[in-house]
Amino acid sequence: MKVFLTGGTGFVGTHVLTRLLRDGHSVRALLHSRTINDTAKPAANMLEEVHGDICSANLADAMTGCDAVINLVGIIYEHRRQTFDAAHHQGTRNLVQAARQCGVRRFIQMSALGARPKDASAYHTSKFAAEEEVRNSGIPFVVLRPSLIVGRGSAFLQQMIGVMRAAPLVRPVPGTGQYRFRPVDVGDVAECFVQSLTNSAATGQTIDLVGGEELTLDELGDVIASHVGVHKRVVHIPMALMKTAAAVFSMLPIRPPVTGVQLRMLQQGSTADPGPMKRIFGIEPIGFRAGIQYYLSSQSN
Repeated sequence: MKVFLTGGTGFVGTHVLTRLLRDGHSVRALLHSRTINDTAKPAANMLEEVHGDICSANLADAMTGCDAVINLVGIIYEHRRQTFDAAHHQGTRNLVQAARQCGVRRFIQMSALGARPKDASAYHTSKFAAEEEVRNSGIPFVVLRPSLIVGRGSAFLQQMIGVMRAAPLVRPVPGTGQYRFRPVDVGDVAECFVQSLTNSAATGQTIDLVGGEELTLDELGDVIASHVGVHKRVVHIPMALMKTAAAVFSMLPIRPPVTGVQLRMLQQGSTADPGPMKRIFGIEPIGFRAGIQYYLSSQSN
């Protein structure tokens, strides 16, 4: 297929792009500012870069001639005009409108585990609104909802390691530490996205993507600390104090180390039944402990 890809320079996007090219698809990547890294250059004859923004009203010119769309654009905190609604909902609406205009035959949407219309963070409600744009588009679709995505270069792992190493004497953990997660391997996520282009069993489905092992936040921290050689006493920081700190950071002209939305998402956890993912895509998802050595191979010194 000829695939219109957004978010191709991000953590998940680089893996999806590499897999698309490896499987023989040609890719037109919509880039906001950066260029594709060197890992894709060997297949440069199958890769086309176009510059633009999904928040632009008219994307049809950039999408013309494409068979499918894979939308991976997402943000984890808001900054000025870059809001959850703009990046997730309005951007997806623009892509859907262009896809209909161009006769696109498949739309694959990156959502998030826990996306729902209400009683959730702004991140999750905007993700759900984006899903609805795709589901109501009239285009054959697949919506994928990954849990916490991990792999080499994962921002979550880098942040966890940074806090562990920087904190003096103790290893701080937000709240009770009992929030439950099924981290999913980025390679498994890429496999599901690329399969979704042609997998008829996935058509019209909203599918949770989770890993092979469920752990609490405390357990995740213990596994990471053991592998990077951090041996400090765990101290649980009350969530009320964490939220107060996040509110203070939100008023400063810097990228916040943590936001209120992220803390709310943390409390909700991120886990689901892996059964539908296994059945539809025919894969056995990697567990966090099984993948940790690879994930942290560049973080061990």
